[in-house]
Amino acid sequence: MPLDDDILERVERTAFSIVTTAIENYKDEITKMFREEDDKPQDIAEDAMREAIEELGVSKIRERLYGRVDVKKAIFVFLPEAIPVALMVDAKAEKHNGDRTATMQMSQMSMRVRVRRKDTSMDERGKLDTELKRKNRTLHVVTIVVKFSYVERDDGHHDVKNITLACIPSGRLQDRYNPNADDGIWLMGRDSPQRGEDFRIRVSFEKLTAKAAWRVHGIWM
Repeated sequence: MPLDDDILERVERTAFSIVTTAIENYKDEITKMFREEDDKPQDIAEDAMREAIEELGVSKIRERLYGRVDVKKAIFVFLPEAIPVALMVDAKAEKHNGDRTATMQMSQMSMRVRVRRKDTSMDERGKLDTELKRKNRTLHVVTIVVKFSYVERDDGHHDVKNITLACIPSGRLQDRYNPNADDGIWLMGRDSPQRGEDFRIRVSFEKLTAKAAWRVHGIWM
């Protein structure tokens, strides 16, 4: 069904609440996984996020989704009417460093990125669709990033210091969140155009919070 922008925000907020609740409920197990497992932190983060969402449970739609994110689920979000959603959740694991941003690829969002690189105004298109068509159903894409911030222990394992979750706005909400290069939620990424690296961008938790406080949620361990 077609959604107006305010309803779409409610869909995103509700889906975000599902994921934040899943991580909150599973944080003791996440702490244990990082302290005891021998895998790389990024692999542990991906496993922890999947397990947390599975442990909470969601109302599933039997549709296979594709994309360059770690968790891809077709679910219903209830407002209370059932809204089909393509839930896209990506995990990031980084050493604890202030946790102001999370790096994203353009394949992980439907928004355009309008930002300044030095004196140049950039406008890069997100590669996700805002909606996915499956048979007679339209799924509204919701993108969430979960950043696990950790420190290394003397025994070679890791302690998670905090987890920051951010709900990236749909491209349909472009004018609300990033209408131009001087008004947005982004900081330049760490890609190097000189080396031919793919364009990456960092979502600023501070800037996103200023636009809508509910879109960023921090969990201290």
